[in-house]
Amino acid sequence: MSEIEITLTGIAHLGEAIGKHNGKVVFVPYAIPGETVKAKIIKDEKDYCRAEILDIIEPSFFRENPSCKLFGICGGCSFQHVAYSYQIKLKEIVVMEQLKRIGGFENPEDFTNLTLKAESPYNYRNRADFSINRQNLLGFKIRGTHKFLHVECCHIMHDKINKMLSLLQGKKPKRKSHNITIRYGINTGTWLIQPEMDTVEIETGQKFYYERLLGKDFIISAPSFFQVNTYQAEKLIQTVLNYITQEDKTVIDAYAGVGTFTVFLAQKAEKVIAIEESRSAYKDAQINIKNFDNITYLCKKTEEALFESKINGDAIVIDPPRVGCMKEVLQAIAEKKIKKVIYVSCEPSTLARDLKYLKEMGYKLKEIQPVDMFPQTYHIENVALMILE
Repeated sequence: MSEIEITLTGIAHLGEAIGKHNGKVVFVPYAIPGETVKAKIIKDEKDYCRAEILDIIEPSFFRENPSCKLFGICGGCSFQHVAYSYQIKLKEIVVMEQLKRIGGFENPEDFTNLTLKAESPYNYRNRADFSINRQNLLGFKIRGTHKFLHVECCHIMHDKINKMLSLLQGKKPKRKSHNITIRYGINTGTWLIQPEMDTVEIETGQKFYYERLLGKDFIISAPSFFQVNTYQAEKLIQTVLNYITQEDKTVIDAYAGVGTFTVFLAQKAEKVIAIEESRSAYKDAQINIKNFDNITYLCKKTEEALFESKINGDAIVIDPPRVGCMKEVLQAIAEKKIKKVIYVSCEPSTLARDLKYLKEMGYKLKEIQPVDMFPQTYHIENVALMILE
């Protein structure tokens, strides 16, 4: 493949820097907009190329030495070479470009707030999913491959998880398994380590653990989803709560999980209707909401529950998976004329797509609040507020 010299002028959705060469867009991982690099073309398609850096001719002012020796090999982090303040800027650019290109919003900068930064850009993750090889060593599968990479320390994992990683190296699972999950309650000190390991020094095989957010304790079972950044999750909850007013008597909490938003919404609204299809998360939520008598929790798919005539509200909080909402969910929201939509998303492209649909149904986008839940990666959480005009 050919070698080129290219000046990078922008940032792509997945965190790669982009430039143009011979009329084609070139994607270059681990480069920074503004840099001139020597790169090797590794994939040449009809309308774009992919390249890897051979040499940095003119480095960016924002380039830093990565903290991790495995950066660029493991594939889990995409921005360790970028100063944290500029990581935030790059993510904001991506959010606004997705809103403009996919969502059709002409001036997204007019309603996009500055990102809520993480106070801890490293050592923040409360969950680790490790692969285990035949020697019972723990590590990761290199992104896009099945190749095992032994890991002694992960710089975005909480310090306690890294200590546990060290203790579990060489330990054998009691049942055949290729993966080990470690989850840690940063504010409670509780653990969930699955599967059970063949060791007496460390307690493993827990069915659940606890985490505390804004003073509220949550039980989380092994199959249940929970935000991986405890510190930023509190800011995310507070952002959602800021959009709830006295007019919002009944609030629907869709994709409610273990009740992370639900219990706080119940303190502001007269009634909360929560919807969650995961049986595990639903069971956890029954414990987490036990002190509230104004919450109705439904174990159903959101698209099915919202089509029930008795389900309605003044506001709805939706926090779908990365793929976004099914069209039926957005249709039901529009048909019920729910006045306020608070959309929590970890994927700017599907957020933009769904906001465009709501816009076409008569909703107006009032505000976007990015929250950096995932420092050192290209991922960014957003909370969007839409009002039915």
